[in-house]
Amino acid sequence: MSQLHKNIVDLYSLLHGQVIYTNNNSVSFQGSQKQVEFFKAWDCISDYYSKNKKQELTFLEVGAWKGLWGLAFYEFCKLNNIKGKYVTVTWISHDAEPNKCLHNTIQHLNSNGLEAVLIDGDSTDSQTVDQVKNAMANYDIVFIDASHEYDYVMKDIKNYAPMAKDILAFHDIRSKDAGVYKAIIDSKVVLNEEIVDSEDTMGIGIKYIKP
Repeated sequence: MSQLHKNIVDLYSLLHGQVIYTNNNSVSFQGSQKQVEFFKAWDCISDYYSKNKKQELTFLEVGAWKGLWGLAFYEFCKLNNIKGKYVTVTWISHDAEPNKCLHNTIQHLNSNGLEAVLIDGDSTDSQTVDQVKNAMANYDIVFIDASHEYDYVMKDIKNYAPMAKDILAFHDIRSKDAGVYKAIIDSKVVLNEEIVDSEDTMGIGIKYIKP
């Protein structure tokens, strides 16, 4: 396990309790991510920015779950001496119990030198989109992981994919018959990476806007 991977696990455990291990001994972060996929995605992000070095990075997460990706972004920026800004648009009441923990993540990031903004709302609502644009016009990394229904994903891609300057990523690109993957294909988004442990569920897709 790399230093980045270890730091993410330690911080997540500190803020949100012990991580859960699946039957193949992969940390699943209480069911939200597969360890092998999640860490591979962050290895891809790390490799990208080792070749395209930046002193400042911005990250937009459309649909957070306890802020795991925000914590990973924080640890990545800390390890690489990067000034970061994290924005998430998450409809808190849509998944109220786990999303209460998102406030702890936002508070931790802001208290430790990384600017973090929580926009509470339906990601497909025009007023919510305006709030995201007001926070930042564009983001280096955009990660889409809100509703997985086809129509909603299509709207999220239309609204937020153009904001991505370097990397556009998606969660739950499997199965290929599900809404997320179909929306990606129909939106003509070509993924450079499909990080998939099982063809039946989850998976992370990455498109490099600037190869």
